[in-house]
Amino acid sequence: MLKKTRNLRLAALGGICLAGFLFAWQNVQALKLGYSIERIRREIKDLESANTYLKKELRASLSPEKLEAEAAKLGMVYPEPGAVVILDGPPAAGKAGRGWLARLFNLDKAS
Repeated sequence: MLKKTRNLRLAALGGICLAGFLFAWQNVQALKLGYSIERIRREIKDLESANTYLKKELRASLSPEKLEAEAAKLGMVYPEPGAVVILDGPPAAGKAGRGWLARLFNLDKAS
């Protein structure tokens, strides 16, 4: 009877230790997950800030004033009024296919 009581007490003590260990392990895992969640939230916030900054930079770099300044630095100038060729719509009669590309594709019927 004494041996049975002793074994029962040891089993109960082992069960309590096991439950305590599982409780502590669960809390440690929850704490790790909490830190991971906060790290990821900070990373998302930083990425959103960087995205917003880059969108503003893109808008600023594509503004007509900025593009004009960059073109001037490269030595580009506005074309002469007669040098502009509008390619929208059908070509005007008598002016179709006069270039080398048109001849290449046999678009110039006069040649």
